[in-house]
Amino acid sequence: MSTLDVGRGRSAWWLRGAAGGACAGILLDLALSGVSTIMLAVAALLSLAAVLLPASPAPLVLICTAALLLTLDGGDPLRPAVLVLIPLVHALHLACALAGLLPKGARFDPAALRPTLRRAAAVQAAALGFAAVAAVVPITRTPEPVELIALLSIAGLALLVIVARQRRR
Repeated sequence: MSTLDVGRGRSAWWLRGAAGGACAGILLDLALSGVSTIMLAVAALLSLAAVLLPASPAPLVLICTAALLLTLDGGDPLRPAVLVLIPLVHALHLACALAGLLPKGARFDPAALRPTLRRAAAVQAAALGFAAVAAVVPITRTPEPVELIALLSIAGLALLVIVARQRRR
């Protein structure tokens, strides 16, 4: 196995620090949402485990616990606490996934993270875009003519895709 010299690079501990920052944000979000002290303590222990053992199931359990705690609250699904949680759990997932791949004493070139961070930014933009659309969609029943126009538009787009693919062949 050959090694790649990354020069000075960054210590792999930076990724654990990023995971710790995401965990701190998740804990703050849960605390400001009024989560019980016991559940906040459980989330804190999971956060500690996620930072110390990033390749363990602890990050996933923390993500699921935080989502469940905010969901069981029964508030508006588009409230700020939920919208803030989305990028925080994504950052935790990415930091723990990368930190779990690298040995403790490893070093990495920050430029190697660019493609991953671009994908993460695209996913976050899409998720927040969907949330913005959900925020402006009316919650009342859609009139039948509008539903019919939407269905015909979707069918027309599908037909255009089929015709375009046929012309390529």
